[in-house]
Amino acid sequence: MEIYTTCSQKVLSGVPTTLSLTLWSVVLALVLGILLSFGVLSRLVPVRVFFSVICSFLKGIPILIFLYAFHTAIDSIMGGLDNMFGFYTYDIRKPPTYIFAVFALALSYAPYMCDMITSAMHTIPKGQWEACDAAGFTGWQKMSRIIIPQCIVIAIPNFGNHFVNLLKASSLSCMVTIMEMMGEARNYATMSQKFLECYIVCALWYWFIFVVFEQAFRVIEKRTGRYLQPGIPVLKRKRRRFHMAEQQRGILEEAK
Repeated sequence: MEIYTTCSQKVLSGVPTTLSLTLWSVVLALVLGILLSFGVLSRLVPVRVFFSVICSFLKGIPILIFLYAFHTAIDSIMGGLDNMFGFYTYDIRKPPTYIFAVFALALSYAPYMCDMITSAMHTIPKGQWEACDAAGFTGWQKMSRIIIPQCIVIAIPNFGNHFVNLLKASSLSCMVTIMEMMGEARNYATMSQKFLECYIVCALWYWFIFVVFEQAFRVIEKRTGRYLQPGIPVLKRKRRRFHMAEQQRGILEEAK
């Protein structure tokens, strides 16, 4: 039992790193996804094809390749730029592995964020775009008041899925010496030689965090998507009609 308690303490010490890594990666991936969606939704065919190829390329590259590329291969590039411009601020012996991991995870999930945005845009009925034009809305008014609020509600389920998937994918950052949950579990497993126990504890804590965020996104989806739900249920409509009939009868009786 002691091994599980100690391992849990080690894993929990890496939770802040895991959550911050996931949060910053999601934010950056969302920003890159928005930029990619501008190109994918462009009316110019060459621009649309170019950004579609970029999205396909980013989707086809494993996350580990991005992590290793930023962690090792980029050192020579950064060192060369420092020598070229005379800054001498980049220390090859202490690379910013955390920042590199954020960029690697964000690049891996940016095309999926782009797909989420474009699919949400395509679900908006064409009549709403035409109605905005007929009402004399400007481009900013049309997007900020009509299109974007609906896209946000439609995209929340996919965003929640991408968030929890990125949370699990952040465990790969232990391969580049970042001490998050998986890194702490692996280090303690190596010291104690209790690999199965440590990985079971780590898996349970990942599952617990996953369930927390999954339920949180369900609540957000339910509250923000109320206007997308059907109207008043049948029972409530019947009750409302009954009360209205009773009120009308009372008014008639008073009039008599």
